[in-house]
Amino acid sequence: MGRFRIGSRLILIVVGAIVLGQILMAAAYIAEHRDGDDRTSGTPVLAQIASLTQALEQVPPGDRAIVARAASDPRFRAEIRSGKPADVEHTAVLGGREQRLRALIGPPDDRFVALSLVTGPSRGSQKVTRLRDLVGAHMRAVVGLSAGEYLDVEAGGQLTLRLFGIPMGLIAGILGFAVALAAIVAVRRETRPLSDLADAVARFGTAIEPQPVAERGAPEVRALARAVNAMQARIADLVRSRTVVLGAISHDLRTYVTRLRLRLELLPDTEQRRKAAADLDDMQALMDDALAFARASFANGTPEPVDITAIVRAECETQRAQGRPVTCTIADDAPALRVRATATGLTRVLANLINNAIAYGGSAEVSLHASAAAIELQTEDRGPGIAVEEREHVFEPFYRLESSRNRDKGGAGLGLTIVRQIVESLGGQVVIEDRPGGGTRVRVTLPRADAP
Repeated sequence: MGRFRIGSRLILIVVGAIVLGQILMAAAYIAEHRDGDDRTSGTPVLAQIASLTQALEQVPPGDRAIVARAASDPRFRAEIRSGKPADVEHTAVLGGREQRLRALIGPPDDRFVALSLVTGPSRGSQKVTRLRDLVGAHMRAVVGLSAGEYLDVEAGGQLTLRLFGIPMGLIAGILGFAVALAAIVAVRRETRPLSDLADAVARFGTAIEPQPVAERGAPEVRALARAVNAMQARIADLVRSRTVVLGAISHDLRTYVTRLRLRLELLPDTEQRRKAAADLDDMQALMDDALAFARASFANGTPEPVDITAIVRAECETQRAQGRPVTCTIADDAPALRVRATATGLTRVLANLINNAIAYGGSAEVSLHASAAAIELQTEDRGPGIAVEEREHVFEPFYRLESSRNRDKGGAGLGLTIVRQIVESLGGQVVIEDRPGGGTRVRVTLPRADAP
């Protein structure tokens, strides 16, 4: 049961207990009745009426009333009628029971037999027409006798057991199922807030945006939802404050970097001047990457259906216009493929992947692949590749595979970290694998906006 939530677990426990009880009850009933007489098994009241009819046929008409009274008791009233009762009726649901009674009595085959359900004396002994009329209902049987007389029987008591052979315990079990169904609905209603809470926390863990949870259910659950809502707000405020601080620092540092650039321009073109300019470039890249990493969760806007085909095509054209070796295998007439994201976020993801492929592989090859549920963005390079044991570490902030080589190529080691942060906030995933023929392939999978 490790995959089931708390609501499903409780439902399975309730249903399993009821089903087990019904199986045991049915087994006990079958064991008790399997050796019974086939002619009367399951139809006690019908067998009693058939036996009385056969006995009445053996006595003179004048003595039949005495025999009928002798066979009567508080739950089985039998009378002899000189003619067919005017109010006799047939109940459709008892048609099979009528055929069974006629077979139990014996010839003639065309004997008149009518079975019906009537309400109790407190309700006027009327025909049962509503479900609630079954409470205290009796069965009425009218059987034709020789000499034009009719046997009129009204049987009550344990009607379901005597008429259908169904024990009251089984009826109680059926009612228990109805009660269990109501209990399941109630359990689901009480556990739904916990499921919503878990989903909200999972979404908050990827988006770092407050996911308000409705405060409903038991007092303890409402208190938990209230605490989680407050916690989300505090964490989001802390992350926003961090972003604001980093933005302010970055702005001020840019001012100093600009001043230093201007002063370097006034110095003679020497080796030390060129090294200082390179250091300033690295500082600028570090500030830009750090600020992008801090803002990745908040600066991308609200996800909405966007055409990833158009975004990839436009970014590839921009890169090629800058003289960068980028190959895009998307045809000009390729259909629109929509994912729930933002144009800014997807552009940043693609730009980082292309820059990474060019920096360490010399070129970038971009392609899109669609399935019924997701869109896959692939970037490939022909570089030395990434060892399997290093593929998870490269998503860590500031992690460098080869520090000396990375310093030569620039960058702060945040490109793939930003990619994963944005993609996972959109419900997708990033995977690194070997490119056939050598090199690295990065696969970004995002759910389709039009997927079920």
